[in-house]
Amino acid sequence: MSANETTKTRTILVIDDDLPMLLGLRVLLERSGYQVKTCENSLSAIKIAEEIQPDLIVCDVMMPVMDGFKVRDELSISPLTRSIPFLFLSARASQTDKLRGLEGGADDYATKPFDPRELVARINAVFRRQDHSHEDAVQEMNRQIERIQSEISHNISHELRTPMTQILMSLDILLREKYHDPEDLKWFVETALSQSHRLNALIDDLTFLSNYDMGNTFVVRQKIDIKNDFTFPIATRQDFYKDKNPQAHVNIAEGVVIHAPRREFRQAVCHLVDNSLKFTSPMTAVLVDLAANGNGGCILTVADYGSGIPAELHEKVFERFYQISQGDTRQYGGLGVGLTIARIIARALGGDVVILPAQRGFRIQMILPPAPLDMP
Repeated sequence: MSANETTKTRTILVIDDDLPMLLGLRVLLERSGYQVKTCENSLSAIKIAEEIQPDLIVCDVMMPVMDGFKVRDELSISPLTRSIPFLFLSARASQTDKLRGLEGGADDYATKPFDPRELVARINAVFRRQDHSHEDAVQEMNRQIERIQSEISHNISHELRTPMTQILMSLDILLREKYHDPEDLKWFVETALSQSHRLNALIDDLTFLSNYDMGNTFVVRQKIDIKNDFTFPIATRQDFYKDKNPQAHVNIAEGVVIHAPRREFRQAVCHLVDNSLKFTSPMTAVLVDLAANGNGGCILTVADYGSGIPAELHEKVFERFYQISQGDTRQYGGLGVGLTIARIIARALGGDVVILPAQRGFRIQMILPPAPLDMP
């Protein structure tokens, strides 16, 4: 493959105050298959570099107003130009000057007078190194994506199969053994029912995320029934962790009126409470406080006395599948999407979900702004 075929899409910005040198470099590089932009003013070159974002900058060192080193320093400040490869041209051939250029972030340093073929070879070498570095980065990124996708697939499968296995096992035992003891019968039925609720919640979460990814978010404001849409979902989640015997202390301010999509509101409440129930210590309390926020709005605060979350992870935990990305060593089950979903719902309604400072344990708050009813 010829040089023209491999380099024809590359753009090089050449900066030199020597006009004959500038024109000569332009002809040389264009004949080598590159697109070339030239500039003989170092101040103007910085603006041009930001506008066209070339693939390489070839810059003379000794220029009036700003020398090449200063140009490189200025370009390294802007996020638009800091990563552009840089090659210095200079009549100063001392080792000190070369080291200064390379230590200042340049990718190569060529001294004048130079062999035109050598300069083109140096430029090609810069691009080859850049391509190899990019390919290595892409390969590493692809490996990480494949690993995370594999973990997500494995854990979703595990989370769906676990309740399904317990449901089928409980029903199978009931049909085979035909228990006459009411207590035994009750235990198997409750197990099947509890795991059915768990499986349904997992499916609801996956369905919600699928709809959200397709741009479908239900934001129609309905009147929330405090008993059915708030206290009952909390009791259901508390029952799921009955082995830990947590105590959910619920405080509801008098006269709270909430206007929100019912299914999504229940989903958000379940996830916020579930997160605290899951991570709090056995035999401890989870505090749930529901306050009014104008007509139709509310402020829901959930606090626990668990291990808490380090401040540097306060935003990380809202990322989708964050918990799943920890692999098989993770301590708790779940899809790792609970806080993600709660925040999506709140923000779709003009509010937010934020983690509050806490001296001990974990405090999280969902804020929904006031709004009128859209439908009964």
